[in-house]
Amino acid sequence: MPNMRLILTGATGNAGADVLREALRDSRITAVTVLSRRPLPPRINPDPSNPKLRVILHEDFATYSPALLRQLEGHSACIWALGVSSDGQTEENYRRITVDYPLAAAKAFAVLKREGEGKFVFAYVSGMGADQREGKAWAMFGRIKGDAERQLAQLPSEGNPSLATYSFRPAGILSSSPDPNAAIAANRPFIQSAARILGRFFPSMVTDAPVLARAMIEAALRGGSGSVEGWEGKGKVGNEGVFENADIKRLADESPARVQ
Repeated sequence: MPNMRLILTGATGNAGADVLREALRDSRITAVTVLSRRPLPPRINPDPSNPKLRVILHEDFATYSPALLRQLEGHSACIWALGVSSDGQTEENYRRITVDYPLAAAKAFAVLKREGEGKFVFAYVSGMGADQREGKAWAMFGRIKGDAERQLAQLPSEGNPSLATYSFRPAGILSSSPDPNAAIAANRPFIQSAARILGRFFPSMVTDAPVLARAMIEAALRGGSGSVEGWEGKGKVGNEGVFENADIKRLADESPARVQ
């Protein structure tokens, strides 16, 4: 779907910052609306005058008012990169951010597509180690991320027929411009540089953030029919319905934006 208007959350994070950069340079996307609690810093948005970008300050990611939804009319997809590390989080707080927030957004954004207009695409950043099977993930991260994937995949058949959801499980994300002040130590330049070196020997353990961004944008552009062309079955409930790390790299390679 060329001429797409895209919603983005988590634009200041390790994944979201590169989604923003790739979306702004992709000629198939005509507008990017970022929902953020605060204005984007210059590191993320060096050109505030870019007519393609709009930032809407939004405090509560569990609620979406009619006034906000009116501002989002005409948008066809959302890339949900908002999230936090599970380290140091209570299960209640981590579940609220990881599951409740994206579910609330996906349900709210489903109304942006009317019957006959195709489906609103909701693309979710999950992570390697997530597992949708009950009791199979040993870590809180994998268990709760898997729960988010499963509940998102169920939404279209639970009264949201105008919605298509796709989950992505990147490995360790390598930002194109790590933040030296990142709250998560693994996202700071020194650790990112070390991880990049490690990734040369173990490529399955890392994902370049621009690659993840291009893959998610490709799904957003091609997934409005309820499936991504060439990737039938993705978006369905179950572990086989998500884009694993190897899938992400292959889907990104299909993007014409890779050679722009």
